[in-house]
Amino acid sequence: MILPFGQRIAMPAQYGLTCLFVLPCFALRLQWPWHSFSFFLFAPAVLLGAALFGRGPAILATALTSLLAVFFWLEPIYTFRMSSQQVPPLVLYALVCAGIVALCEWSRAALNRDRRAALAEQRAAAGARFDGIDFWRGLILCTIFVNHVPGNIVEAITHRNFGASDSAEAFVFLSGMSLALAYGHRLQPGAQTGVLLALLRRVLKLYGVHVALSFAAIAIFSAGALYWRDPSLLKGLGLQLYVADAWTCLIGILTLGHQLGYFNILPLYLVLILAVPAQLWLARIDIGLMLVASALLYAVARGFGWNLPNWPGQGGWFLNPLTWQFVMAIGVAAGLTLRRTGTVPIQPALVAVAAAVVAIGFLISPSGPGAVRNWIGVHGHLDVNKSALGLTRLTHFLALAYVIHASGLTKLCRRLPVFAPLAAIGRHGLLMFALLSLLSAVGQVLVSHVRAGALFDIVFLGGGLVLLWVAARLADAARPLRPRVAAGMAPAPAG
Repeated sequence: MILPFGQRIAMPAQYGLTCLFVLPCFALRLQWPWHSFSFFLFAPAVLLGAALFGRGPAILATALTSLLAVFFWLEPIYTFRMSSQQVPPLVLYALVCAGIVALCEWSRAALNRDRRAALAEQRAAAGARFDGIDFWRGLILCTIFVNHVPGNIVEAITHRNFGASDSAEAFVFLSGMSLALAYGHRLQPGAQTGVLLALLRRVLKLYGVHVALSFAAIAIFSAGALYWRDPSLLKGLGLQLYVADAWTCLIGILTLGHQLGYFNILPLYLVLILAVPAQLWLARIDIGLMLVASALLYAVARGFGWNLPNWPGQGGWFLNPLTWQFVMAIGVAAGLTLRRTGTVPIQPALVAVAAAVVAIGFLISPSGPGAVRNWIGVHGHLDVNKSALGLTRLTHFLALAYVIHASGLTKLCRRLPVFAPLAAIGRHGLLMFALLSLLSAVGQVLVSHVRAGALFDIVFLGGGLVLLWVAARLADAARPLRPRVAAGMAPAPAG
């Protein structure tokens, strides 16, 4: 929290002192060998400004130190011209500074006893929030983190190894449920503009986070390539375009035409959100009509090969929004049903069919019995294409989700000590996804040069998961206080 003497200092003096904090960093930057770290030597000034005086002075310190670094140390010096290769490190520095500011603000809120008490009362009163959605979203986010650091020992026990679907379907489905719960009841005559503006603000936020994460990924892999003198780190995940033509790569990222590997789900998500108002409008007429329209678009897109185009590369998006919108539509339908009736109906016959599909999915999965898998010839005859959302993947995921719902597994999981931490992570989907994306990029770099075996996997992944939980706790503490919620109030969308 702001220190007492910080509160007694007038605002102009706070900004003036923050500028003075920059001077020791500036002097250190002039010394050998510290001159090689042109951006991050200024981070202590940002930290002091944020810890002592708050967000405004910290933003000033970030802007001032960025200008100093660009003007005095980036070639050509004494100008404000930057090459495309210098943009990602500056963006990464800005992200670090934003993280410092957020951490200080969260810590300030977490140390405020009165505010903590009000938040606890508010969460207790909001008993109708569907915390099961938060729990499963948190579990899915942790699974994505594990799977995005390839080759680790924990990866072998994630659920994608025991069926035909993976975390992507669950992420999109739960997003559809959350959006329906948050906005479905608000799409009424006279309130439609507000809903559309709220969704548009969310799309713009997702776009900004995606661009920032892409630049940060370039900076992380570039730093690894320079430190270990290993150009191979820049030869995969779409980074080779940055090496060949940096400006074209950056323009491709800004236009969403060029998406780095492991950083392509947010573009899909923001396009799917743009389709949600139409889905909600159709669902107001009839939920079945909305699902039929979505299924028809899915079938047409698959039949004619429709997709959004890549640029400057060839082909289409890795995750085709025109097919993946079907998962979002099913999630929207489930969310609307859950809001109207309090539950999704359980039909014993459907449960039996879904259980059979899940069992078959295990038999043909990478971890299933090899003899059965070879006898069926799954890879040659089943539609498991992830890019186009193959029918086998979709069917398996829906069956798995229905079995989990019908079995009451969520209620059983509430007794587990991990339920609350995972629900906390799930409440802040976008923040958690941004953090795990950065952590996984660091992990992918370290895997090539530092990894020493199972110990590294456990320490890195375990430490990353703990960091996500701590960040979620701080984000909970920093949430804005809301008016008392009435019974039946739906949760705000996470992610």
